[in-house]
Amino acid sequence: LDSKGQDGMILLRTVSRLVGYLSAGQPGRVSKLHHPVYTCAVKHRAFGSTDLEYRGFNARRYLEERCPGNEFEVNDKKIHTQWNMSTIHNFYKEFHREWDNSNAKLLEFASGPYIHTLISAAPYVGQIYHSDYLEQCRGEALMWRDKNPNAYDFFPYFKYAVNTLEGEEGSEVVKKREELLRSKLKDSLFVDMNSENMLPGYSGKFDIIYTGNCIESISLSSQDHKKIIQGVYDMLNPNGYLLMLSSILCAWYVVNGAEFGHYLLCNKEAITNLREVGFTLRYTESVQVTYADRVEVSYDRVEGERYINDKGYDSCFIAQRL
Repeated sequence: LDSKGQDGMILLRTVSRLVGYLSAGQPGRVSKLHHPVYTCAVKHRAFGSTDLEYRGFNARRYLEERCPGNEFEVNDKKIHTQWNMSTIHNFYKEFHREWDNSNAKLLEFASGPYIHTLISAAPYVGQIYHSDYLEQCRGEALMWRDKNPNAYDFFPYFKYAVNTLEGEEGSEVVKKREELLRSKLKDSLFVDMNSENMLPGYSGKFDIIYTGNCIESISLSSQDHKKIIQGVYDMLNPNGYLLMLSSILCAWYVVNGAEFGHYLLCNKEAITNLREVGFTLRYTESVQVTYADRVEVSYDRVEGERYINDKGYDSCFIAQRL
């Protein structure tokens, strides 16, 4: 098969779906399959999205579908966005004393068009760098920072982080957090996880790196995943922290009808890769997440939406470079 040809990619994605469906309901076993069909699918890049596929990615459409702002109408920490934001909030609450809050540098690694995952970080770091492969994703972050009238509205996410998670009352404190984050968001950098120099526009190191549900969407194999983790390790200062949120047993996701591949990562594999590159694991948690009503109502539009068994398992890994 020519995995670079469109017909080959369609066939291989179909194979990966078939393997996923056959393996549904067997968490922890999918990535260990030795069936020749599965091996062929991985070998020929059936998992993980290619550069060709990402050319069809629409950052604004992604935000409109994934960040409509009404996920907080139901207060449930197992709703994906709420779990994600509360996990980030808890990380900074518990670990911020382990670095210099006024000078620490944070990298949000391969962020997509998001900035709401940075809200809880703003009081605890000195400088923040957003990053992504796509110019349109970097542009969304910078438009928000620069108060461009066409910028996406993340205000509901600020309200949830500041009013609900942190317990601060009123809209003024929320607006102050917006301005604090804008002042600390220094740039949005180009990142290429398939390159030896993943951040060609930046030569320094970081004290904290956050990455959410991204590395496994680029990885085509366990070796790829481990290689990217090694690159992240190398970008950290000694004693620096990695906060990594990962989608477990996710085969693909859909944005505006376009399908993007995803490596079938399991928890054991992620932990092994973290330890083998040199990280010390400080904390891990795995949760079966659900989706707010707005996603369930429009489930046909985002068919298959992430998980091969229609159940979302997201995991948090907090690791330190000692």
